[in-house]
Amino acid sequence: MLQRIAVVDDSSEFQQLIDVMLQYIGIREIHHWASSVEALPKLIQNPPELLILDVMMSGMDGLNVWRELRAQPTTKSLPVIVCTAAINSIVHQEAQLNADPLTVILPKPFTLDELRQAMSRVAPLWQVVV
Repeated sequence: MLQRIAVVDDSSEFQQLIDVMLQYIGIREIHHWASSVEALPKLIQNPPELLILDVMMSGMDGLNVWRELRAQPTTKSLPVIVCTAAINSIVHQEAQLNADPLTVILPKPFTLDELRQAMSRVAPLWQVVV
């Protein structure tokens, strides 16, 4: 079962929503960052078991964070759920993201069931405790 999940999103409202969803399904250790620039070195140094990553952020966007994580030995196999409300803006990137079996794109807004499905796709051994 997944224990440590990190969320990188500059929206405090999204962070609160994802917190409620993750806690509902039994995740108790959730780390948050509103800044991808701040999160990246911490993720590389101490990778979570799963990352939920927003695309549209100021500073370094989520796609560049994803690329950097894939280039690092400690995070190259980190399961990542890439979330975005601007799905059309990453269409040209979608093939690269979809080719990675440890990455799934989850359009915002999403339901609890869609989040569970995304988690199961990138972390097949994950199980719901509820």
